[in-house]
Amino acid sequence: MNTMSHAHKFLSGGGEMGQRIREYDWDASSLGNPSSWPQSLKTTVRLILSSAHPMFIWWGSTLIQFYNDGYRASIGSERHPHALGQLGKECWSEIWPIIGPQIEHVMRGEGSVWKEDHLVPITRNGQLEDVYWTYTYDPIYDEAAPNEVGGVLVIVTETTDYIKLQQKQSREEARWRDLFSKSPSFMCTLMGREHVFQYANPRYLELVANRDILNKPLREALPEVFKQGFGDLLDQVYESGQSHTGVAVPISLLDGCGGEQALYLDFVYLPIRNPSGEITGIFVNGYDVTARVLSEQRLEEQDRRKDEFIAMLAHELRNPLAPIRNASELLIKISETTSTAHALGDLIKRQVTQLTRLIDDLLEVSRISQGLLKLQMEELLLDEAIKFAIESTGNVIPEKKLLLTYDCAEPNLRVCGDFARLAQSFINIIVNAMKYTEEGGKINIALRQENQYGIIEVTDTGIGIEATLLGKIFDLFMQVDNSIDRSRGGLGIGLSVVKTIVAMHGGTIKASSPGLGLGSTFSICLPLIMSNIPANEISEKQTLSPLTFLIVDDNKDAANSLAMLLEIIGHQSVTTYTGNDAFNVLKDQKFDVILLDIGLPDIDGYKIAEAIRASNPDQIIVAISGYGQADDIQKAKEAGFSSHLTKPVSLNELENKLISLIGRSEKQN
Repeated sequence: MNTMSHAHKFLSGGGEMGQRIREYDWDASSLGNPSSWPQSLKTTVRLILSSAHPMFIWWGSTLIQFYNDGYRASIGSERHPHALGQLGKECWSEIWPIIGPQIEHVMRGEGSVWKEDHLVPITRNGQLEDVYWTYTYDPIYDEAAPNEVGGVLVIVTETTDYIKLQQKQSREEARWRDLFSKSPSFMCTLMGREHVFQYANPRYLELVANRDILNKPLREALPEVFKQGFGDLLDQVYESGQSHTGVAVPISLLDGCGGEQALYLDFVYLPIRNPSGEITGIFVNGYDVTARVLSEQRLEEQDRRKDEFIAMLAHELRNPLAPIRNASELLIKISETTSTAHALGDLIKRQVTQLTRLIDDLLEVSRISQGLLKLQMEELLLDEAIKFAIESTGNVIPEKKLLLTYDCAEPNLRVCGDFARLAQSFINIIVNAMKYTEEGGKINIALRQENQYGIIEVTDTGIGIEATLLGKIFDLFMQVDNSIDRSRGGLGIGLSVVKTIVAMHGGTIKASSPGLGLGSTFSICLPLIMSNIPANEISEKQTLSPLTFLIVDDNKDAANSLAMLLEIIGHQSVTTYTGNDAFNVLKDQKFDVILLDIGLPDIDGYKIAEAIRASNPDQIIVAISGYGQADDIQKAKEAGFSSHLTKPVSLNELENKLISLIGRSEKQN
């Protein structure tokens, strides 16, 4: 290195490399003193020292090297600063097979070399690195040199960071494309306001019959989808930036054979944002759920048909039960208490009651499963509902020689509830206790208050419940008696119905048992209400004065037996079997009460009730039908019936209903 700087003007400036070039001992090199350099070299050196862009010079046949500060950062400590003045091949021996031919191309006068994002690995920072460059090798004109090319000017930009970022993005894109292609869901990306398909995975392409959709807007690629409003939906997501989720959305798609296929899709539209947060597209992801939806529809249809079948079955079973119940009531009424006929009447009545309960349980489960169970809420005394339940089940007690006791600490406890549903729940619990209590056993029913709740407990000395079954006892179709003869068995649905009804009243029910053979206790807890109505006003029972009845029922056995029963207890009745006959009778006679079947062969009971109500608004008309679901009762009410009773109707039930209706009519008049 020369201790004296070369003070030539063309070497001025240039930062660190300008200083190093000025201090370099050029006199000892083949180039000699800078004052003797060819003008083209001087000009080019002046150019690189004046520029901040990375530049490099190879000069002469030995390719002596110059570079500026911009280039210095790219070559690392392995070459800087001794690369200055070094021969090109010595400096770059490791990459000479790559750059040597390019330099020779320029030196032979064959023009420039341009490379973009070109991989030229170099050793720097202690290791061989993959380095990417965008560069040009341009000839430096010198008329005295061979081919009039004195050297090569290199203008270079290192693009390693950019290329590695691109490679990373490409790998990530390849990864998500691989994930997309393997995904069981359909996916696509829609770009811009026109929703142009940028990418669609195989599931999506299968969905649209493998149509050519890429790089096309939705309106053009899938016109039938656009017309069904999905284009508008995509517009909303694009404009608002809010995602959208669709569940079991119906869509019609072309099937590739000229036809259409109706599908159901679950999908989500998610806005795609650029680094600035601007929405640039929409990501679509979803599943074809057609099979699931159709399966659910089939199940719903099967459930509907099942419910219709159960309702029809109940109707068909109740119709023959009506005359059987009437006959049992007649036997009881006309025979001595100790007679065989009276015992037979009791037996038939008990079996009809049991069969009726089974039918009611079936229908109750059907209503619950459909969410159609409705309560007729009113203020009532728990004591009255319990007494009704005991009375309804009392015929089992002498048969099994059971001792039933009722402890009512507080008879005035009131709840807001459906009397019929609560009474039926109490009946189910009591009957359950009777079934599983051996002959001579004891059953105790207790009513008391705890805080703001009424507690009803039914305790028996029966077979008890295994601890493992206590948590399942209220499950649908749960059976405690799994013996082969199933002598105590029912359908296993009564307790499940009770739990639902109690819950609908805001209450709870639980079962407990010390173990097998040690009996069990069922506890019902219901929220109480306060009332100023005297207990005797609620519980007062009235009796019926003699009435005149018109009975209209196409089941002659049911109609005739009911007429006989009414006449035995002091009423008068006329029986007809068709709607037209009923109208003919009503032309000449008036009746206190009309008991009217709905399913008549000539005119349905609804139309008959409407006609009677139109001419006589005060007439008491009671529907007595085998159809007893909630919508049947509602239809009866809308047609003008005063009330609705479901076959088979007990004499007590009929009398209580008539007392209520007549009392209401007298108050209105």
